[in-house]
Amino acid sequence: MKRMIAISIAITASALVSAAPYPLGTMTCADMGRFASEAQGWRESGMKRDEAFERLEGRSFNDPVEKKNLERVLSMVFGSYGKAWTVESAGNAIRSDCETGR
Repeated sequence: MKRMIAISIAITASALVSAAPYPLGTMTCADMGRFASEAQGWRESGMKRDEAFERLEGRSFNDPVEKKNLERVLSMVFGSYGKAWTVESAGNAIRSDCETGR
């Protein structure tokens, strides 16, 4: 009986872990939003996608997941989403998505 309870707890715990928001490293959702606004500003000023990714390469990160997340943000900003976003709406969209765990 105790073994069944332990198995149930382990299954529940693993389900909760997989439902948690994606990892941010040392960044916050607000940081992600600020970066999205910055990147949207780059796009609006005429910067090309490749140049934006080069700028990202020049940054230092405390955790590898941070670079991965910001690469995803750049892909959205310089993709079809960025066509409809403003500097402000890009930041709001990414921050909101981050806070809801998307």
